[in-house]
Amino acid sequence: MKVDCISTSPTTSQAALVCGHFPSISCKPFQVPEEKREGNEEKFKAFVLPYHKRFKGLNLVMAIAVAAVIYQLECAVTCLLFCLVIPFLLVGLAILKLAKYIVESYIAFKWNCIPFREDDAVWQQDRETNRHIINALMIIEGLPDIEKLRRIIYERLVYGIDERGERICPRLTQVIQKHFGYFVWKEDENFEMENQVLNWKGDNPKSMEDLEVVVSELCSSPLPQSLSPWQFIVVPIVEEDSFGLLLRVHHSVADGVALTRVFVKNLYDVPPQGPEPKKFSTKQRFYMWCKAILVGPLTVLIKFFSRADHSCIHGQDLSGKKFVAWSKNIDLSLVKRVKTVAGTTVNDVMVSCLAGALNDYLHSQPNSDAVKLDDMWASVPVDIRASTQSVKLKNKFALVFLRLPIVAKNALDRLLATKQRMDIIKASAEPLVTATTVQMLMMLPECVSKPLIDFFSRKMSCVLSNVPGPQHTLYLGGQKITQGIFWVPMRANIGVGLSIFSYNGEIRVGVYADECVLPKPRELVQEFEKNFCKLVNELNINENDEP
Repeated sequence: MKVDCISTSPTTSQAALVCGHFPSISCKPFQVPEEKREGNEEKFKAFVLPYHKRFKGLNLVMAIAVAAVIYQLECAVTCLLFCLVIPFLLVGLAILKLAKYIVESYIAFKWNCIPFREDDAVWQQDRETNRHIINALMIIEGLPDIEKLRRIIYERLVYGIDERGERICPRLTQVIQKHFGYFVWKEDENFEMENQVLNWKGDNPKSMEDLEVVVSELCSSPLPQSLSPWQFIVVPIVEEDSFGLLLRVHHSVADGVALTRVFVKNLYDVPPQGPEPKKFSTKQRFYMWCKAILVGPLTVLIKFFSRADHSCIHGQDLSGKKFVAWSKNIDLSLVKRVKTVAGTTVNDVMVSCLAGALNDYLHSQPNSDAVKLDDMWASVPVDIRASTQSVKLKNKFALVFLRLPIVAKNALDRLLATKQRMDIIKASAEPLVTATTVQMLMMLPECVSKPLIDFFSRKMSCVLSNVPGPQHTLYLGGQKITQGIFWVPMRANIGVGLSIFSYNGEIRVGVYADECVLPKPRELVQEFEKNFCKLVNELNINENDEP
């Protein structure tokens, strides 16, 4: 089922914003080149206008002066922190790295196991109310044959071999153990496919609505600790002539990008051929590392002292019981037309509509008039793999802080604000700073690293993840995969996870929520669909027209 939107005409001011006509700021005789003027105005507004709004008595000229002084202070503090902190950090890091290497070498020799990388070990800091399990659902045409599925998964993934003769996914036959406080991968001598690919043992759902209930129940349960931390669960759908195949895999195994690319390349009948997603080039990574070294200490301090969110979807004690929902499919070509007209990206469009959905959902709650709504922090995973780096089952991403524009005049203003904030993150070194900070913290004992990482996580209202899927029809054992969606796990006391997944020319969002925070995620999904239609209408796009 697709989202249908009825088009209306935008206002003149909205059309002007879409075309990029902002009031220009110029100082003669110097003139900014036309092709750079719009981008410079965006940066100017992002830097100056917050001070102009914060201090009501300041005119624009005074706001510029205040912004300039604060900028100089930031530069001075950054330089001071760099000179004072970096030498101690480097020495401390070297000592911790050496100690960790010695202990892990002994563990690997004594127990014949593989120590966790820091990027993987951080996801072993689960809690009963928030388990770090990625849940992904595929809807497949026809009746399920579990023995055939077990054979395919066994041959193509579990013991599949790549072009170099190496196993593709060795972690899929390993269990997680802990020695001297360090997590390790150990080969499971009793590995059986019957324990990893299972049939759903409850009543089979009759419809997609019933399937949501079943998936919610499954997502609330832990993975067996004595087995390799992944499962496929087959759920027949009685009235749909199809079945759901739910993948549950612990985040320690891999991140969403790695899972998607490894599975697409190796699990399905005919892997789609296409260009590799564009990542950071060597030159870009060099500049980002230079920037990260210079501004890293200041960035961490700013995040440390930033205010935590307080809203009706954040701050409550969690129950551990989860509910899931997913949207109707949206034509990806329509989303691309929206992003082209507005001069943004597909991710900007989807994120802004989710922010609008949160705004409308919060306004619909009891006593919402008594609470002043504010923008919210979202924890956003960013893939930091190099463009030439092959993808294996492991974690290679960073979490950045995105301020979701909850409060906005309309859907278009919210989209432009989203783009502005995302562009600032893309141009910053924040991804590398956060990734390096987590790696350094994970060299400390768990009793120290876990509270510190949870402290940063507690500032967020939600997790928001976008994983691009293949844009071709996939088949598994000759059966067509018609739909796909995933749900991102949360950390600490975060109770809402928002996910975006595109597949075969369509895009969907998923909501994963704790019962105490968002007991009816279907309501938030419906608000998202309404907000997407609002945006299409404000841009005067007719979805039936040819792109």
